[in-house]
Amino acid sequence: MKIYDTHCDIFDNLFRKYRNGVGDPFLTDHLSSLRKGEIAGGIWVIYSESDFDIVSAYQDALKVYAPYEDKFSVIKGLEGLRNVKDLATLDKLYQMGIRHASLTWNEANHLAGGVKGPKEVGLSALGKTFIAYMNEKKMIVDVSHLNEKSFYDVLSERPRLLIASHSNSRSLSEHPRNLTDHQLKALQEAGGMIGAVAARRFVSLDPLKQNIKGLVDQIEYLINIMGEDHVMLGLDMMDFLPGYVNDNLDDLRSHGDAQGIVKEMFQRGFSETLVKKISHQNFEKLLQRSLL
Repeated sequence: MKIYDTHCDIFDNLFRKYRNGVGDPFLTDHLSSLRKGEIAGGIWVIYSESDFDIVSAYQDALKVYAPYEDKFSVIKGLEGLRNVKDLATLDKLYQMGIRHASLTWNEANHLAGGVKGPKEVGLSALGKTFIAYMNEKKMIVDVSHLNEKSFYDVLSERPRLLIASHSNSRSLSEHPRNLTDHQLKALQEAGGMIGAVAARRFVSLDPLKQNIKGLVDQIEYLINIMGEDHVMLGLDMMDFLPGYVNDNLDDLRSHGDAQGIVKEMFQRGFSETLVKKISHQNFEKLLQRSLL
């Protein structure tokens, strides 16, 4: 069954490998795994944990991806806008095809507060201007990395397209990147969606539950809080990211293992209708809304 992954750092990998002289890192690092896992696309990003020229980085990533563009349904995104200092730069990225962004990675920046920044930092005046621009352009606003104050500040700006692309329930795993029940309900009431993430400590702090069964526990919990029309898969596979290769689940090491999620959902008694919603149909509705 086809799957869309609402958070994947593929474009980050492409521009970095390209600059290190790898001719086609999409072919060498990703294509076979995506095919094996029946990954049809999703939200693919460059993330900004340091300072660099984001425009030129995306240009390099898209050079590599160009031969494969018609083979996947991908929303091009930005995980963090620390390197986007003004609306002119954001607009340039929009003109390049970027249709998704989170305001921060884990840091506090000129736009908002991230989960590892000061708790009191919220959405700045410039951050509000960025949200207004994204609403006008029908860009997807991603709240996964925000601290709680910035999370609620962003929701108060009424984003037209709103997601937490790769987060789980904090009730099942007390990790700061996961969302509380109150946040999950607020996200649902604002018309937002969530992508269940396969990072091991986001799934569970118990090593015995850091597996696909634990991930489906999270999916079930998210459905119970938010409803089946609001839950997707935001796997955040890291097998190609130096320093993070062991951060995914024991039995979900790469996109090539993703059909194990579908199998486990069926074994839990999920209906075919529900499995299709989680694996691809909810994302397809989001994609359609972003294109209208």
